[in-house]
Amino acid sequence: MSDQLRVFFAADLSPEARACAGEAVERLKPAAPTGVRWVAAGNQHVTLKFLGEIHEGHVDRLVERAGAKLAGVAPFEVSLAGFGAFPSAREARVLWLGIARGAGALAKLARKLDAAAKVAGAERDRRPFAAHLTLGRLREPARIELERLAPPDSVAWTVSEVVLYESRLAPGGARYVPLARLPLGAGEGDPNDEFAPEH
Repeated sequence: MSDQLRVFFAADLSPEARACAGEAVERLKPAAPTGVRWVAAGNQHVTLKFLGEIHEGHVDRLVERAGAKLAGVAPFEVSLAGFGAFPSAREARVLWLGIARGAGALAKLARKLDAAAKVAGAERDRRPFAAHLTLGRLREPARIELERLAPPDSVAWTVSEVVLYESRLAPGGARYVPLARLPLGAGEGDPNDEFAPEH
C-alpha cells in the first residue's frame, strides 16, 4: 500500500449553497458541450490549497502547522457570484461560480495554508489565488456563452472551519475523505505568522 496521500485544503459549503451550486449546474448544462465532467453535489467545495501527493507521515505536522495559522482568523461570511470559466469563456476548460462576499478572506486563508504546506514538502503557489467553486471540467476547450446565462440566486453562508481532504481516485470519480477539520478563531494564532493580526 502506498504511503503517499493526495490531499488538499478546502472550505465546505452549507446545504443551501450546495443546492445553489446544483441549480447552477442545471443552468449550465444546456449551454455546455457533451462530455463535461460535472462535479458531484457531495464533492462541492472551495479549494484553498492543493498539495498533491504528500507522505502520510507529514499529515500530523501539517495539521498542527495549519491549525496554528488559522487559529487567529475569525469565521466570516461568503456568498456565491456569477458564472466564469478558466482560462476564458472562449476556450473554457473549467466552469465555475465566482465568490462575491468573502473573496478576500478566502485569499487570506489560502496564503496561510500555502505557507503551512511547506512542512509537508509542498511547493508554494506561483499563481495568485482566485476564489471560485468548480462546477465542471471540459475534455476539450470550447466556447461557452456564459453571458447569456442568468446566475443562480446568491446564497450566503459562514466559513467557520477548513477541512483537509484526501482525494481517493476511483473508476467512478474521485472520493474526498476528510482527514482533519481545523476551526477558525480557535485561539491567538501563530505569533511568527507573517499574516498574524497585530495586537
